[in-house]
Amino acid sequence: MAEVKKTRTRSPKSAPKADLVELAAAPVAENVEVIEATPVAPTATLPAPVIVETVKKAEEAFSTVRSQGDAFRHAMRESATVSAKGALEVNGKIIEALHSQGHAAIELWRTALDNKDLQTALKTQTQAARDVFETASAQWKDIAETTAHWMTKSFEPLRSALHRPR
Repeated sequence: MAEVKKTRTRSPKSAPKADLVELAAAPVAENVEVIEATPVAPTATLPAPVIVETVKKAEEAFSTVRSQGDAFRHAMRESATVSAKGALEVNGKIIEALHSQGHAAIELWRTALDNKDLQTALKTQTQAARDVFETASAQWKDIAETTAHWMTKSFEPLRSALHRPR
């Protein structure tokens, strides 16, 4: 069976669409005409000594702002340098702590497995666990102190730049 193809009929076109560019340009053109029609107010002229004095004050203010900007830039550069050194120091201490804790854990298991007697094995393991805990506590305390020192030193240049007399 052959199926009959239905032809589509197009619906009649609706009214022609308005040009979008013309629609958008119409309010702008009205505003331009209003602006062009507005008279410009005459400018007042200042006496030459007042202008010279104003220029000198502006130059002084600009030089003050420039020197403050240079001081802040220098403080930021110094702060970034100190912060990078502190971060490297803290990272080195963390890596060292994790490395030594890994070795201590291996030694703990090694001593526990080497003992034949249960009582001696428990005493040895308990003592080794206590030593590992004390070492880890000391290392993490050192890391915390180093981090606090790092943060203090990092903000010191900025603090001194903000409190510098102007």
